Amino acid sequence: MIHGGGHMTLSRKAIRPAQTSFLLQNGLLPVSIDYRLCPEVNLIDGPIADTLDAYKWVTTTLPKLARTKGILVDSERVVVIGWSSGGQLAMTTAWTTKSAGMKLPLAILSFYGPTDFESGDLDARRAEEYPERTMKMKNIIKALPKKPLTQYDGNGTDTTGMGWVRPGDPRSELVLSLFKEGNGLPLLLNGLSRASNDQEDSEDESEDGSEDGSEDGTDDAATWFRAPDAERIAAISPLAQLRRGNYTVPTFIIHGTKDEIVPYHTAVTFVDAMRAAGVEGQLLTVQGARHIHDVALKAGSKRWDETVAPGYEFLLQHLGY
Repeated sequence: MIHGGGHMTLSRKAIRPAQTSFLLQNGLLPVSIDYRLCPEVNLIDGPIADTLDAYKWVTTTLPKLARTKGILVDSERVVVIGWSSGGQLAMTTAWTTKSAGMKLPLAILSFYGPTDFESGDLDARRAEEYPERTMKMKNIIKALPKKPLTQYDGNGTDTTGMGWVRPGDPRSELVLSLFKEGNGLPLLLNGLSRASNDQEDSEDESEDGSEDGSEDGTDDAATWFRAPDAERIAAISPLAQLRRGNYTVPTFIIHGTKDEIVPYHTAVTFVDAMRAAGVEGQLLTVQGARHIHDVALKAGSKRWDETVAPGYEFLLQHLGY
């Protein structure tokens, strides 16, 4: 189970208690993981690498530990679930396990996770209902720690339901910039050390003495982050890996038509591409639903049965239940 938070916030606590209980009640052992957060480490060397390490741990070490507690864990029957950016991390196991020569997960369930990092859809301005960034980028970066974190939880002041929207908080404002300023890929793929170098370069090259090193003194992401190369972008993109033949794991995606963070049409495109490639893929469209629409749903409710249950039925089917 892999939490969301824009690859930069939250922790393994930010999963769905009702869904965890559902798994337990159906004979599955839920394992919610932490991973090093961006941008103190880049997405490939941090969250993606840590997700693969967690998968290895689940299939090798966990069964031995569980046996000491009288619990039998079948390491051959593993599925991966993720929410939002955690959905993308869940999908990376389709090709990282393959590259590592490991047994692939039997199935993947992604709740509104991003699938396409190449088209530019995730660089477009969106999430207009969320506040604008109020801190200058140089001040945000300066306030971030030098070493990677594995958790950054909200303090209860977020009224949006996302769990991390806190204007004036450096890390929260950095995530907001992903949705509104098109700097997501450079920030996630270069990591903080690269961004810090760019900051120093832009300040050294500034001739007008402005705070941000740009002509008009405004925050311009282009002066702070260099664009990553195409191969690094493809390395994190489920759609790119699918098109290259590296994605073969049956996958179920649940996505709302009014998602303000991850455009709904990208889920449609991904599942269509799966089917065209002969890979089992299903999409559950939730009409009118926004991002994180499943947070408070309880098993057995009408809304659960319509918008969550089919995804778990898919997993149970592939687990042989």
